[in-house]
Amino acid sequence: MKTSALIKGILIIVAVCTFFAGCNNHIVTAGQYDETAFEPATGTIASANDSMLTLRIAVSETYCKLTACSCIHDLAAREYEELQDTLKSKFNIDLQISYFMEEYELNDSLVARKFDGVICKPWLAFMITPDTDIKYKRVADLLDPSGNQWLTGKIIVKQDSPLKSLKDIDGKTLVAGQPDSYEKYHAPFAMFKKEGIEPGEVINKASCTECINTLSDNLADVAIISDYALTASCAVDFAKPEDFRVIGQTEEIPLCSVILDMAKVSESDALRLQNALIAISGENAPKGLLGKGFVMPAKWAPVPFVKDKK
Repeated sequence: MKTSALIKGILIIVAVCTFFAGCNNHIVTAGQYDETAFEPATGTIASANDSMLTLRIAVSETYCKLTACSCIHDLAAREYEELQDTLKSKFNIDLQISYFMEEYELNDSLVARKFDGVICKPWLAFMITPDTDIKYKRVADLLDPSGNQWLTGKIIVKQDSPLKSLKDIDGKTLVAGQPDSYEKYHAPFAMFKKEGIEPGEVINKASCTECINTLSDNLADVAIISDYALTASCAVDFAKPEDFRVIGQTEEIPLCSVILDMAKVSESDALRLQNALIAISGENAPKGLLGKGFVMPAKWAPVPFVKDKK
């Protein structure tokens, strides 16, 4: 009897442990993320400038001349050479930059952990972390040429559309981005779910240009685009901002960030890079950055859209 009671007790313990393990696994797979902004531990001191800090950095960002898509080629004139020279001469930081025009190539390189960090739209890096357990942190945000730190998704309709608000999207055909886009996919669909909005057919496209074309060709009633898309050079060739109306927008997210792999870069070195980037920003920022450079990373913990399991 004592043996049976002991076995029964063990089985109960195993069952309880299994239950909580299942809960923990659910938390991990539910797409929840920690804060992405770099916050050094109390008492962390930046590493000294008397030794060279070498960081291999991938770059794939909207306004860089060597990585931007053709849709904003007139605006994409950002260059990093002056920044690299300044960091090396003043702070003994050697940024060894590799440029990626194609996001899938960047993704493959990040998954393979070929770099110490990346400069890109944050979601491009953070979306791979659940499967790779890479410990990314954003040490700085990079401003756009207008001094803007933020990015939103815009929900647009044609000017003559009868749709007036987000509620009118119910049952309508919607063209949106793909899961590798936060502002054109995750943020808007999470917002729709929260507001109880249920589009009808959803068409997924890789670029804002394709979304605008689909809407213009009357193949969709509503389109979701990045907030800069209608001012981009290729868009204005076939569509004018006044041809459309904005009926909603997503929450703000950081537009572009300097992101480090904290398994490869110490907190002291990350703080050293952060201090250097902030020090050379503002009115004295390298001209090649097309603006005032870098600011401290804004708070942001992604909450990606996850479809309900049937």
